Amino acid sequence: MENQPFDVLEEKINNILLLIGRLQNENRELDEKNQELHKKCEEKEENIRLLKEECDRYRNMKNEVASCKEKEDRIKLKVETLLSKLKEFENIT
Repeated sequence: MENQPFDVLEEKINNILLLIGRLQNENRELDEKNQELHKKCEEKEENIRLLKEECDRYRNMKNEVASCKEKEDRIKLKVETLLSKLKEFENIT
């Protein structure tokens, strides 16, 4: 009977050691998962950065196209005005 408390204590210690082993394994798995997620997050952040750069390029191109369209409209108006003046001149002579 005297060994019974030691047997109970030994069983509890063994259970604690098993629990510690499982927790260590779980901790390793969680660390690996955390590293994977961190890597994915970095990749996503890089994709976002590249997309922002691309968006800026397209925005600049859009602005350039709008500027060219304005110039084209001004040139067209000047040409129409000059043609109109030429027609007036032709009618005078």
